[in-house]
Amino acid sequence: MIWTPVPQAVTLPGEEQERTWEFLTTVAESEEEVKKCFSEGTSLIAAGSLYSSHTQAWTALWKGCRVDVDGPLPLRQALYGCLYYLLSAIPPLDSPDFLFHGISPGGLSNGTQGEDYWGHVFWDQDTWIYPNILLFYPEAARAILKYRIRALGGALKNAQEQGYKGAKFPWESAVTGQEVCPEEIYGTQEVHINGDVLLAFEQYYHATQDQKLFREEGAWDVVSMVAQYWCSRVVWSQEKQCYHIKGNSPPESWFLGDRTCPEVRRNDLEMYEPVTALDGPAMTWSMFAVGWMELKEIQRAQTQLSKCFNNITEPFKIWVENSDGSGAVNFLTGMGGFLQAILFGYTGFRITKSSLNFDPICPDNISKLKVTGVSYLGSKLNFTLTKENVRIKVTKSSRDPQLFPLEAVLVASGQRIPLPEGTVSPHYITALCISDLCCRACSAGKS
Repeated sequence: MIWTPVPQAVTLPGEEQERTWEFLTTVAESEEEVKKCFSEGTSLIAAGSLYSSHTQAWTALWKGCRVDVDGPLPLRQALYGCLYYLLSAIPPLDSPDFLFHGISPGGLSNGTQGEDYWGHVFWDQDTWIYPNILLFYPEAARAILKYRIRALGGALKNAQEQGYKGAKFPWESAVTGQEVCPEEIYGTQEVHINGDVLLAFEQYYHATQDQKLFREEGAWDVVSMVAQYWCSRVVWSQEKQCYHIKGNSPPESWFLGDRTCPEVRRNDLEMYEPVTALDGPAMTWSMFAVGWMELKEIQRAQTQLSKCFNNITEPFKIWVENSDGSGAVNFLTGMGGFLQAILFGYTGFRITKSSLNFDPICPDNISKLKVTGVSYLGSKLNFTLTKENVRIKVTKSSRDPQLFPLEAVLVASGQRIPLPEGTVSPHYITALCISDLCCRACSAGKS
């Protein structure tokens, strides 16, 4: 890392005069590369074009990845801020061979002792941050998975040291993949990290069907080694005629991602909301909001989502982990949860093994939501949601429509909607009525 020293104080010019200060920081894998980047940056400063080159690069990025809302200004600012900070933390999209080392809860944090979790990688990356990145930029999501693949050797050692077979991914990870959590109890007992990592791999496959990563580049090794770990942890109960995981007291049945009945879903939300600490981690309220959205309880969802704003600080929309200002800063985990509430809550997006599902809702304070650049099976889609209809436009398709037709599924009716590539015209846009939150096919507006 090379940076321009920042002075302890600056002297402001007199009235009606302006002055600009520019400070440059470059980060790279080698001394040679970081010096080259710093030289390029200082040349841009000398030419007076550093800021303009920055805005041009972001303009190009925003064209392929946006979340636009016609609604309250704080919501729009929070969305743009979250997306900006998350995109700033991912590997360069124009450098497929870039060696990426994961995303810490604080992003490019200072990582010193006791601050921002030392820059370590947690499940925050795979469960909270990653789904948003996958939705827009699967190539960046792929780089995150390759970090886990490279860390498999360390995960194998973790399992061996705990007396199990297979791989145990660390609660806190760095370069090697071995456990670096300073408190042993978390490295031993936070075993759900294995499920978090594998869920990210599963989501990636459903969104891309990229078999090369699994067949040739080590992803299947990760899956099989985690499976071995779970097999080595279970014991057979002759009395109950079922398996138990050693050291845990599991519920009678588990189904990840299973759609529970509305009554059970509601009971869970109503039980846990009152006992959740108000100053707890920022991502908590986002998941309550998504739960209420699935039940079409929009006002209750909005109440939960509004709590997230207590973790946003001014003037740059920096997130803190806890609403009292404590914890990691800039807290990408909280941003990831907030974005999921919008990208997967309002839209109802669910990328499954067989389809891209959506089940939209539109709150009273939003007149339009547009999600630009959704990636699915190599295609690019734009979704525009209003209180009257949903419009879907395919801007890029990499599939043969005769052999592999691209389609979306409307959850409420089960309707499968073909999505041919095309320009903005009534023939290529599917419109669906969602008035009164009941999604039905609209024969008058559908091509």
